[in-house]
Amino acid sequence: MTTNSSPALSKYIAQSGYCSRRQATEFIKAGQVMINGIKVTTPFTPVQAKDVVMVEKNQITQAKKVYILFNKPKNLVCTLADEKGRKTVSDVFIPFFEERLYPIGRLDRSTTGLLIMTNDGNLTQKLSHPKYEVKKTYQVTSELNITKSTLDTLLAGVPLEDGFMKVDEAFYPTDSKKIATVVIHSGKNHIVRRLFETLGHPDIKLDRSEYAGLTKKGLKTGEWRLLTPQEIDNLSDQEEKSIEKPKRPRNLRAKKFYARLQ
Repeated sequence: MTTNSSPALSKYIAQSGYCSRRQATEFIKAGQVMINGIKVTTPFTPVQAKDVVMVEKNQITQAKKVYILFNKPKNLVCTLADEKGRKTVSDVFIPFFEERLYPIGRLDRSTTGLLIMTNDGNLTQKLSHPKYEVKKTYQVTSELNITKSTLDTLLAGVPLEDGFMKVDEAFYPTDSKKIATVVIHSGKNHIVRRLFETLGHPDIKLDRSEYAGLTKKGLKTGEWRLLTPQEIDNLSDQEEKSIEKPKRPRNLRAKKFYARLQ
C-alpha cells in the first residue's frame, strides 16, 4: 500500500518530470530502475523520502512543478523529440527552464492554439484521460462555405472509422460562413480534421482557442505565460464525468447521411 508520503515508484518518477507515468512503468518493467542500488520491477513499489531512485543510471530528484499556457504557432511538433529533427514545443522552453516540460492537449504540427506545458506527470495523465471529458474549443476556417446542415450533422453525429462521433457545440462566431466554432470533449487523434474531412472540407485551418477552461486571452501566437495558482487548482479539480456514448441520430436528414456513409 502506498501513501502520499510514500508514493508508488511509477508515480514518483512521473512527478519528477523525468517522463510520463506510463513511460516510467515501462522503464520499471524493463529493469532500468533501481532503488538504493537494487533493481525493482514492480511499478507500485512504495518510495520513501530517504530512498535513492535511479532510472537509466540517472538519479531522480523531485523537480519544482512548472505550469505554462502556450499559444502554439504552426510548424511545431508536440513531442519531446522528433525523429525527423523538426522543432518541438519542448524546444521553445529549453532556454527558460531547467525542468523537462512536455505538452498536455497535443495539437498536430499545422494546428495553432492552446497547450499546457508542464512537468507534472499526474496532471498530464489526468487531463489526458477521456473520463474527465476535458472540453476544447476550436475555430475552423475552410476554403468552402460551411453550411448550416454541416453544423447540424456535427451536432447529430458522424460515423468515423473508430466510432460514431458528435460535437458538443457548433456555430458561426461571425457572419462568415467559412468560419465555424466547434466545442468537443473527445481526445481522439485529429478528430476535428477527420470530422470536417468526412463532411467535405478536406483543407481547413484549425486554431484551439480554449482548453480545460483556459483561454488565450492576452496571448499572441507563439507567446506563453505561467498559470496562476487558482488556474492550477482548477485544473487539478477537474471532476470525473460519466461518458455517454453518442447515439445514432433520430432526425431523418441525419439518418440518411449516416446511411450514405456506411
